[in-house]
Amino acid sequence: MNQQKGPAPLGSYVQTMTVNGLCFVSGQVPVGRDGGHPPADDLAAQAEQVFANLQDCLADEGLAMSDVVSITTYLRDIADGPEVTAVRNRFFAGHRPTSTVVEVSGFLDPAWRLEVQAIAAARPPGL
Repeated sequence: MNQQKGPAPLGSYVQTMTVNGLCFVSGQVPVGRDGGHPPADDLAAQAEQVFANLQDCLADEGLAMSDVVSITTYLRDIADGPEVTAVRNRFFAGHRPTSTVVEVSGFLDPAWRLEVQAIAAARPPGL
């Protein structure tokens, strides 16, 4: 694990862990490496930060968005789904992993509107 790009964990966990050929990425929230986050009223900016964090965590493991096999998106308001999906689609550039979307009552920080976790297929060394 080499946390060079991805955000530092906000608690006692790791951002990524690879086991048996699968890379598990902890839920990513709209917090940048500097600790700042987009305002609660800017859903698109929050989604951009979340997917950028996911992309960076994968890069730290030598993986890309195209390696993601499953994604779970947690939304504070299910009505935010289409706007989040539009941002997600830009990051995945045509790649379509399995997906689950869940509405939740809240997050650690009430300003956050989404969280995304993923599982990626790790590549064998040298590929």
